[in-house]
Amino acid sequence: MKKITIVSIVLILAFLPAVLFATGGRQAPGEGTFTIAAFEGGEGREYWEYMAERFQAAHPNVNVVLNADPEIGNILTTQIAAGIWPDFISLAQNERSGVVSSMIRNRQLLELTDIFNGPAPDRPGVALKDAIIPGVLETTWASPDRDGRIFLAPFIAGPMGLVYNKNLFETKGWSLPETWDDFFALNAELDKPENYVTIGNQRVRRSLFTYQGIYAGYLESLFWPAIAGAGGLEAIANIESYGQGSFDNPSVRAVVEAFARFATGNYLMEGTVALNHTQSQTDMMMGRALFIPNGTWMENEMADSPREPGFTFGLTPAPVLRRGQDSYVLSSMGQLSIPSAARNRDLAKEFLVSIYSRDSIIAMARTANLTIAARDARTIAGSHLSSGVEGMFSAYDRGRFMLFGFDSPPANTRVNTGAVVFDDNMGPLVTGRLSPTEYIRRVEAAFTEMRDDIARSR
Repeated sequence: MKKITIVSIVLILAFLPAVLFATGGRQAPGEGTFTIAAFEGGEGREYWEYMAERFQAAHPNVNVVLNADPEIGNILTTQIAAGIWPDFISLAQNERSGVVSSMIRNRQLLELTDIFNGPAPDRPGVALKDAIIPGVLETTWASPDRDGRIFLAPFIAGPMGLVYNKNLFETKGWSLPETWDDFFALNAELDKPENYVTIGNQRVRRSLFTYQGIYAGYLESLFWPAIAGAGGLEAIANIESYGQGSFDNPSVRAVVEAFARFATGNYLMEGTVALNHTQSQTDMMMGRALFIPNGTWMENEMADSPREPGFTFGLTPAPVLRRGQDSYVLSSMGQLSIPSAARNRDLAKEFLVSIYSRDSIIAMARTANLTIAARDARTIAGSHLSSGVEGMFSAYDRGRFMLFGFDSPPANTRVNTGAVVFDDNMGPLVTGRLSPTEYIRRVEAAFTEMRDDIARSR
């Protein structure tokens, strides 16, 4: 038997982490460290602390480490570049164009199909896939390759659209807009001095609309449903797959032109494009703007923010072009995933399934006033949801449920479709610095490049 020297031991220990990483570094359940990376957004931190503590209690031999942060996307980008992978990831929906998009391109996500074919927690005889909101797992959002394999699991779910002050509308006797013409016509009411808002010692004219400025991705809650209303879900499917002419057609052009109208007629709140999400949302709640695009998480996210007296949350779908067209409600869908390089995949799967338990659903409602993406979540949450959030769910009574998710991009692409559609070009469009034709041309050019990249990757 060969003698093992101190030098040999040092060399073995030095190379062990690299070997573990290269092989996925899987550990047996109940051993080592289990790391959770979670976006700390509208659901806050308390929910994640509760779930981590609950999981720790069930696995006393595991060191459960929670990293919940509002900037988790940027943190993960840096860590992943250095080869440091968490076991479990939860990101906001708008991160789809960042970290998760990169992981999809580079085939770095663990397939989750077996989890959803398995049993649902607290629901005897029910498969997990049948406990999820119908239709979600069949979309490109969950199955980016359109082949039935699931790589992204749904997390927080709820309607998105135009948030407004329900009490103000009821007091003034205003009707919610059904069409874009109805929407812009409301601006005339705001010219009347009796409809001004008092902020401090000043009477201020309300603007019709604001959005989260530097985070233009929030506009998706208005943009995609408006396109679905104009061209149907077929138009959305064509965009999701980067189809030629998917933007350069009459129905989508009409929606782009509606967005371009914000640059005229004093519709957009002054200074909007320079604001962040909390600044614009506070201004809206103070009465400076009538509408802002958002979802059910806004009530919890802005719980401590100032607002005009009597403010209550309401949510209405995006306007349609013509009266009688179907309205659509884009649903928020926070995303859960497991990196294929996770060291403790089995524990990650177990933790993911626990997200859909009754205990988790109640904890989310109790701590954050939000709902998990289970079909029975609102029933289970019961009285833990506020009347404001329950009221916002009534948007589904006025519009059809929809999701949006671009097809999986290839690893070699430099195109960030979310940035092209929203971050880089939507601000210029709604402020008049970019014409509808030029906006459409830029998106179509990006989609052409994406299709070429996809073709080269095959």
